[in-house]
Amino acid sequence: MSALCKHLRYTAMAGMQILLIYSLIPIAALIAVMSFDRALVSGTTGHSYVGSSVCAECHAAESIGNQYDDWLRTPHAKAVLILKKESGLAIGAKLSISNPSEDLRCLKCHTTGGGRDERVKKEGVGCEACHGPGGDYYEYGRHANALNRQGGYETAQKYGMYPVLGIKKIKQREKLCLHCHNNKRPCFPADPKEIYRQLISLQVISDMKKGELVLKHQLIPPFPQY
Repeated sequence: MSALCKHLRYTAMAGMQILLIYSLIPIAALIAVMSFDRALVSGTTGHSYVGSSVCAECHAAESIGNQYDDWLRTPHAKAVLILKKESGLAIGAKLSISNPSEDLRCLKCHTTGGGRDERVKKEGVGCEACHGPGGDYYEYGRHANALNRQGGYETAQKYGMYPVLGIKKIKQREKLCLHCHNNKRPCFPADPKEIYRQLISLQVISDMKKGELVLKHQLIPPFPQY
């Protein structure tokens, strides 16, 4: 075989390898989205929950923004507690639910894991309710990369993190939010003013902000958006 033929053969094989590698990237992303959609429908993901306290081991650090403290100040952190208050009990009574804080119809959206996992049943709507069960990705090397944040995020998705971050994933994030914030939930209000107050628009989902309530908790120092 001539030197030219060998060179052309080598170049063609190298090109096929590069093409194969890059073709796997959208496939991996598609698998992550399909797994996410399946999780919303079935309520199961194949991954276990670890609880927000485990996330707090790193994400309560001021050096990276203390996302855990940001979460504690949101209604999500108190979602299961409101089921025990007078307002929650009153809504439950109208629906013939005597103990909302133990009823799966309420816990479906008022706590991580839909009330099916004792490890997270009492924590409200915690980190993993929106980011996905962390049993397989919570370790630093499986979800964080200081030099390539996007690469770290893509790695985490392989281990169960939901594909909902960034402007490119806004439709998946919309599915996640509207899975609970919809008019089919048992506690959906009848008062038009209250319906408007609780409305979660696409703009709110995009900005993660409504009025004075801010749900966004980015890492610092600032990283480029993806």
